[in-house]
Amino acid sequence: MSERLNLKGMSQKRLEEFFVGIGEKPYRGRQVMKWIYTHGESDFLKMTDLPVPLREKLSEIAKISVIKPVERYCSGDGSEKFVFELEDGERIESVYIPTEERKTVCVSTQVGCPIGCDFCATGLLGYRRNLTSAEIIDQHLQAGLLTGMHGAITNVVFMGMGEPLLNLDEVIPAIEILLSNFGFELSSRRITVSTCGIPEKIYNLADSGLRVKLAVSLNATTDAQREKIMPSFATIDEIIKAAKYYAQKTRRWVTFEYVLIRGINDSLSDAKRLAGLIKDVPSKVNLIPYNKFSVSKYEPPDMKTILRFQAYMLENQITAIIRESRGQDIFAACGQLGSKPVEKI
Repeated sequence: MSERLNLKGMSQKRLEEFFVGIGEKPYRGRQVMKWIYTHGESDFLKMTDLPVPLREKLSEIAKISVIKPVERYCSGDGSEKFVFELEDGERIESVYIPTEERKTVCVSTQVGCPIGCDFCATGLLGYRRNLTSAEIIDQHLQAGLLTGMHGAITNVVFMGMGEPLLNLDEVIPAIEILLSNFGFELSSRRITVSTCGIPEKIYNLADSGLRVKLAVSLNATTDAQREKIMPSFATIDEIIKAAKYYAQKTRRWVTFEYVLIRGINDSLSDAKRLAGLIKDVPSKVNLIPYNKFSVSKYEPPDMKTILRFQAYMLENQITAIIRESRGQDIFAACGQLGSKPVEKI
């Protein structure tokens, strides 16, 4: 018997094409999307608005995969980290981050990460494989079901394990499902894709027409400085040029993520260079005090240094926000995924 086709993770267009291919009307694809994403259903036989013969046929030729939650950690600040096991035994992590204004899920796009940033716990794990669109979108679905917030998640950030732009062929269908009226009906303004800065892929995402938000992890103001803490696919100037194109093409501000590391990139000279680099890009800056993990060799700056850095940016008409790290006590904050919450620093 041939492998059953997984319908989870298919874009609306692909799902409609699948049903036409088996002699059905395209609207059957939209019905099944509603069952998968609105109702969280994975059993075709329970899809009561489908004819019984079609339900039985689907059970024979298709499937709806479900990632398995194996660990769950709750932070004192309300954030939750989930460890999911995939069909091949690999594991990934996702984070639910609630605030008064929004309910956000941070999803992974790869098992591990191929970039290998020196300050990131995930990067130290190495790379195993890309996730499928089904495994990506299911993190959002399962996080909502597990927290009781299914249907109430307002934001999705592709900032978990992995580099999203190196798995764009699977990330794009996942985004399309998030946007679809038969998926999760999110606005593109509520979806953010984070990248270490891969110009070619930034151009590709800009030209996709999706108009989601882009976050670029810059983390340095010179190429030499950046190469010490994170491998680079391009020069900073090339990354800035791609980010400017993205902002102009999508008419969305770009966010520059800047992890502040003591003695590495936190000086006033760094602030001045950063302001000069991005002055012509419609953007804002998220200043992220470094989040430690068990084998980390770096430290965050003191608050005086952080505030001085921010003040310079603000004085030069650049929006700079000190981002509150959520879930630090369960190792769910930026750069900590892959670390075990039971470890003590």
